[in-house]
Amino acid sequence: MYFKIALKILLFTIVFFVLSFFIAFLLKDDTTSYSRVLSHEFYNQKNIDILFCGASHVSHGMNPIIADAEFCKNTFNTGTPSQGINGTYAIIRQALKTYKISKIFLETDFAVACTNGSLHSGMGKSDFIVQSFLRDLSIKRDFILENSSPGNIFNAVLPIGKDKMMTVSSKRVFLKLKSIITREYFKYEYKKSDAGYAGKGCVLDYDKIENGTFSNDSFEPPFLPISDYWKHYIEKIIKLCKENNVELVFYSMPCSDFYLHEKGDYNIFYEEMKSYINSLGFDYYDFNLLRQDFSFCDEDYFDDNHLNIYGIKKFSRYFCNFFTGKFTSEEMFYSSYKEKIENQAPIIYGLLIIKSENGRTFEIIPMTNIKNRQSITYDVSIKNLEGEKILAQNTVKTNFSLPEKSSGSILVKSYVDGVLQNSVKENYVSF
Repeated sequence: MYFKIALKILLFTIVFFVLSFFIAFLLKDDTTSYSRVLSHEFYNQKNIDILFCGASHVSHGMNPIIADAEFCKNTFNTGTPSQGINGTYAIIRQALKTYKISKIFLETDFAVACTNGSLHSGMGKSDFIVQSFLRDLSIKRDFILENSSPGNIFNAVLPIGKDKMMTVSSKRVFLKLKSIITREYFKYEYKKSDAGYAGKGCVLDYDKIENGTFSNDSFEPPFLPISDYWKHYIEKIIKLCKENNVELVFYSMPCSDFYLHEKGDYNIFYEEMKSYINSLGFDYYDFNLLRQDFSFCDEDYFDDNHLNIYGIKKFSRYFCNFFTGKFTSEEMFYSSYKEKIENQAPIIYGLLIIKSENGRTFEIIPMTNIKNRQSITYDVSIKNLEGEKILAQNTVKTNFSLPEKSSGSILVKSYVDGVLQNSVKENYVSF
């Protein structure tokens, strides 16, 4: 009797999981996911000599085709969207178990390094992307147990669940079925109208920010201290690399100066990160400190902190030239971000257009290295259903009113000593 009950439970469990896996595969909206393509390609390498690890700054930062030629090694990017340091550690474990890797470049993205996290806090979308990448059962098990509590481990184990890229859109399911039937799904290609795929984990975005058009309607969150959670995993990664005789290099990708100024004083983060990495016995290379001969312009970005196809090509060259010894640290980097800014010509990196809660007023805040704000003037207008209205020309004024109960666009041009610097547009709704 007990045997029959146990057998029924076992059969039910098997059927349940088989059906769950089938339904999860069908409903998972990953037809256009570069992470799926990356994962497939990762497991089909003869060997990987050099690994680039981190989040989206890695996938949108290094072109392994360029790196292969420069390093004369096989390189690979493992950056996935919003990848946490816990995910990076798990991917490194998987990579070291799969290939004979000699060097790892780890990107110290401040958005990751300054995020407060804790063990067993539960898994989100970025964690499930990493989980689907992992194939070694013991590494996958450890990843789930480290990041799940008893209250959410069921969601982590089941194929279907929250934050697992499931879709209930009949159109999306139909398109996936169609791609499976036509075998397009199994070609593992990443192609969108505004992006392509260079191979080996590198995404190429075709859009670009026109020079002088960086703007935002809110402040980015300020720089925070590096979290103990991040440090915990960094020290685990260091230990793992030492055990496997793998060279580990820490670096930071270049973000736009507009983005860094939005968040406050980048020197605070740089000095803290440098001090921490040095205390562990490693050098730290921050490509936000590049000298003018190696600088980036707005058109090298597709948003304020990710490089596009043009920026990736430039950065890949700079990176490889430095790490193959073509340039010294003194030739390529300033000693601090402060020194870099002080050596730039007067410039407005972009404009913040900060609106009041009711939308009836707004303030222009220039992100700039210019101390004398009287040299900065503005042409300001609004455009709505009633047409375009000029609010001010050649003014140093930065606070303006908007008509009540209207919507449209705020148009601002900024000048330094009469020379045009920026031309931006932000939408508004007033009540």
